[in-house]
Amino acid sequence: MSPLHILKLPFSSLDGWVSLRQSHPSVLETFFFLTMPFSLIPPAMLIYAGAHHGGIYPVAASAARWQEVAIVFFLMELLTVPLVAWLIKLVASAHQIEVGFRDTFLLAAVTAIPMWLSAFGLAIPSLWPGIAVLCLGVVLGGCLLFRGCDSFLRTGEELEAQAIAAEVFAGGALMWVALCAAVVLQLMNG
Repeated sequence: MSPLHILKLPFSSLDGWVSLRQSHPSVLETFFFLTMPFSLIPPAMLIYAGAHHGGIYPVAASAARWQEVAIVFFLMELLTVPLVAWLIKLVASAHQIEVGFRDTFLLAAVTAIPMWLSAFGLAIPSLWPGIAVLCLGVVLGGCLLFRGCDSFLRTGEELEAQAIAAEVFAGGALMWVALCAAVVLQLMNG
């Protein structure tokens, strides 16, 4: 898949999605070659932010505490991808659409990429621009989820793909908020 196809994923249900769907990586391949490497970005950026400009955040935590929180966050991230994959499968089944876990796992992992990349916003030594980058990652993740549901689930109905994506996005957003809240609460207790 070319970089141009990757850039089109959030905006098109065809460009890139067909070749991604046809690549058929196993769940383990997706986990080790996509989920695991990208999941390392947020913990690394948490450690960086804590070490270089932790004072801009409304929590006072030591560098060691930032590292502990980063490890917990990493483990929680690895858990959320299969949970979101299961949620996609569950919501699709409720809409009488059968889809394999392999496809839902790949879709969940691809959907998370912008959120993982948005962690680079933690490199910005200012709170609000960093939050803006994180929010942009969530929005792009939502776009990927919608386009991916349309392509992977082969609904044939854009409204049905929107409904499925909205239900999954609500559950995924709750998981993401819980992850971020866990980070803040752990830092406040440290």
